[in-house]
Amino acid sequence: MKKAADSGRGAIYIASRIFLGADKVLSPGAIAFSGGAIVAAGAPRDVERALPAGFSRREFAGAAILPGLVNAHTHLQIPRLETPGKSVSAGSSSFVEWILSVIAWKRGASPEEFRRNFESAVALALASGTTTVGEIAGPDSGVYEFCPLRARVFAEGIGIAPEAAAEVLHAVEEVLARLKRIAEKGSAAIAPGVSPHTLYTVAPLLLRGLADLAKRKGVPACLHLAESPAEMEFLRTGGGEIASRLYPAVGKDVSWFRGIGMPIPKYLEEAGLLREGLVLVHNVHLSREEIGTLTKGGARFVLCPRSNAAHGNGSPDMTYFVDAAVPFALGTDSLGSVADLCVWEEMRAARALYCGNLREEELCRALFRAATGNGATALGLPGGVLQHGAPADFVVADDPGGEGGTAIRNLVDRTDGKRTRLTVVGGAHRHERT
Repeated sequence: MKKAADSGRGAIYIASRIFLGADKVLSPGAIAFSGGAIVAAGAPRDVERALPAGFSRREFAGAAILPGLVNAHTHLQIPRLETPGKSVSAGSSSFVEWILSVIAWKRGASPEEFRRNFESAVALALASGTTTVGEIAGPDSGVYEFCPLRARVFAEGIGIAPEAAAEVLHAVEEVLARLKRIAEKGSAAIAPGVSPHTLYTVAPLLLRGLADLAKRKGVPACLHLAESPAEMEFLRTGGGEIASRLYPAVGKDVSWFRGIGMPIPKYLEEAGLLREGLVLVHNVHLSREEIGTLTKGGARFVLCPRSNAAHGNGSPDMTYFVDAAVPFALGTDSLGSVADLCVWEEMRAARALYCGNLREEELCRALFRAATGNGATALGLPGGVLQHGAPADFVVADDPGGEGGTAIRNLVDRTDGKRTRLTVVGGAHRHERT
C-alpha cells in the first residue's frame, strides 16, 4: 500500500544539501511537491517563498536530497540461480550454460515464485534509491499492476525459427495490451515497450515484425546486443557455442543460419529497428565506429559492467563512452547475474573501467548523470532531475560531505543502501529506513 507523503496541499522536505542533478548542488536544499509532481526545488528560502500555505514540512539534518536513480536494464522476476553444489549466479559456468539455467528456471518455476521474486527485487531496488527501471517483462505480466516503481516494461519476443514469427508477435501484442490496460488504470507508473530479445534468438522475419510493432504502437524497443564472444561468433558465422551447445540443448535446429552477413548497424537498419527510441543493452563487443553509427541512427545505450564481468564476457568501452560524450545509462541486469540491484555499485564498477584523463569529479558527474537523467531519457520516461513539473521521484540519503566537485565524488564513492534514508516515487514513500 502506498503511503502518501503530500497529503493535503503538498509537502516540503528540507535537507543539508540538494543535488538538483549532476551539475548543480546547493547547501542547504529543499524540495516541494504536490499531487505526485515537484512544485519547486532549490534553496529553502526560494522554495518556501514560492509555496502557498498549507504544505507540511519535514527536515532531514545531515542528509542530501537527490534525484531517484534509474536502473535502465533489469529483469525483476529472475532470482539468484543455483545448482547443487555451486552458484550459477557467481559466474562459475559459461555464459551459454547460464542461459540454459535461466531457461530451466523459467520452465520449472511456479507462478507464485514469479510474484515473490518480483516483490523481493523491487524492495531491494527501492532500498538503495532506485525509483525508475527499464524492465524486461517476466513470465507474469500481471505483477506490474502493483509495481511501486516507475517502469518502462518491455514485452519480450523470442523465436529463432522463422515459422514461429506470427505466434510470437501475437503473444507480444497480448502482453503489450495488458501493460496498456495497467497503465490506463492509473494505479502504477507503467509504460510499455517492445523487446526483440537478441539477434541470436530472434529470426530476421520476427525482428522486422517486432520493429514494425514498436513503430506502430509508438513505443521504444530494447535489444540485448554484443554481450558475449559466443554471440559475436554466432552472428559472424552461425557457429560457436550457441550453435553447438545452446540450441541443441533446447531442441532447435539452426543449421540454416550462417550469420547476419553484414555489419550490425546495417542489419538493425534494414530490420527497421535503428531509430529514435531504440535502447541497446550491454554493447561490450561493439567497435567505436559501430557505436558512432548506432548513435547517429538514434540508439541509446545501457551498460551493465558488473553483469558482463560476472559472466566473463568482457567490459564495455567505458573510456570511449565517457570521453566521446556518447549518452549512456546504467543497468544492473538481474539477480541471476549480480549480487544486488544497487545502481551505486554499478556506478563504481563503471568508474573502475575508465582509463581516460577526465578529472575524478567530472567522471563521477558523468556517471551520476548516466544513473539519473540519461537513464530516464533512454527509457523515454520523465525524471532523473529535480525541477518544477518533474515527477516527485527522489531520494534522501546521508550527506556525503565535501564542497564543489568533491561533493559529487563523495556521493558516488560513499552512497549505498545503508546510507539511503528515504525513497519517494510519485510523491509516495516507497522505502524508509527505520
